[in-house]
Amino acid sequence: MIRHFRRRAALLLAAALPVALAAPTALGQTARVETVQDNPELKKRAELLFQGVGQNGGKVSFGAVEAGATPEGLVIKQIEIVSADKKKLTIAEIAINSYDWSNPKEPRHADMAMKKLVIAADQLDAEAAENFRDLGLSALTINGALQFKFDDKEKAFDVATLFLDFAELGEIRLRLRLTGITAADIKTAIPGDKPAKPNDGQAVMGLLSRLNLTGAAIAFKDKSLVERMVRADAKKKNLSEATAKAKMLEELAEDRAKAEDEVSKELIDAAIKFLRNPGEIELALSPPSPANVMAAFMMVMGNRGTFKQMMGLTVSVK
Repeated sequence: MIRHFRRRAALLLAAALPVALAAPTALGQTARVETVQDNPELKKRAELLFQGVGQNGGKVSFGAVEAGATPEGLVIKQIEIVSADKKKLTIAEIAINSYDWSNPKEPRHADMAMKKLVIAADQLDAEAAENFRDLGLSALTINGALQFKFDDKEKAFDVATLFLDFAELGEIRLRLRLTGITAADIKTAIPGDKPAKPNDGQAVMGLLSRLNLTGAAIAFKDKSLVERMVRADAKKKNLSEATAKAKMLEELAEDRAKAEDEVSKELIDAAIKFLRNPGEIELALSPPSPANVMAAFMMVMGNRGTFKQMMGLTVSVK
């Protein structure tokens, strides 16, 4: 059953991530307070940031909109977002240091942070709400930061920082650098504003064949997710938490015994270590030279040892 609860935890994070990323924010602090009355451009920027909500039938309201610490900066406070189906979430503050206001729908760069995005369980669909309840949550609070740049001249997409703090569960950090394509290439291959065409799949495959990865890492720092998963499993099976955790470790050990390659064994060993003593787990890719994404995908489906060498794969638990 450990697979069941790993899936449940993943579903919970997956339910929250799109909401968090739909309204990201910046770590910059306001050096001065300039309101909408002083500068109508501030309100325009705030409306541009959330224009997708209105286009999808939702509504957004702000308690205050102020200038940020930089010329591109903006601070929006006391935000309430209501979707077309009347689901509501609130955000205490979004602060922006820099943003590509000339292309708000498809920004080429951003440096943003968010404070206290609150999602209540009763505002989610039935499955997501069940995930909340299984983990003993009635609401989830998310803080975050995002810093990225899409350089068409260098054909590089660099996510320097993606940080999501699920206050009740744990923290996720991601960094990523891709090269080989431009923003126009993506828009051509994946035209989000146009009906799908029969050859769209070929266009995406062509895109991936030109896409290279130069580095990436994703890390999770546990606060209470593992403890909540164990407690939920114990409750469902009418076991003590110690027994439930022991059974999870047994299942992982069984998976390791069945693993056919050293890479899979290494990843399972890391999962066992993390479950025994939850702290921080990180998976990193540091290829010695830019690695083609398509080739890497084919490699991971086949020779995982070669994939590890090609991608400079490491996994660590601390």
